[in-house]
Amino acid sequence: MTAAPDWRFLCLPEVVALAGRAARRIADGYEDTLTMEYEDARQEALIILATKPSMVSECLSDPNLGLGVLYHRLVLDLIDRVKTEARYRIRHTSYEAACDAAEKGRV
Repeated sequence: MTAAPDWRFLCLPEVVALAGRAARRIADGYEDTLTMEYEDARQEALIILATKPSMVSECLSDPNLGLGVLYHRLVLDLIDRVKTEARYRIRHTSYEAACDAAEKGRV
């Protein structure tokens, strides 16, 4: 069973900034694949933070964990989402690729 989203964490400037840094890392790291752009990654990061309130509160309340561990966990979750999206894209042929293949087949 999944915990209910807790959007209150997104009122904390340090948490929102952390989401932006994690999103930038993902967008820059996967720019070759065009899988996830910065804004998409940022939105995903905010959703992850809101839907994992226990992870956020654990990191914020424990000085041994802090924002560094929260950042690390968030990046890992974003990488999982990117890989899932990439697998989904690999299984589907784009409209342009299908048209190109059809055109080459007719020649």
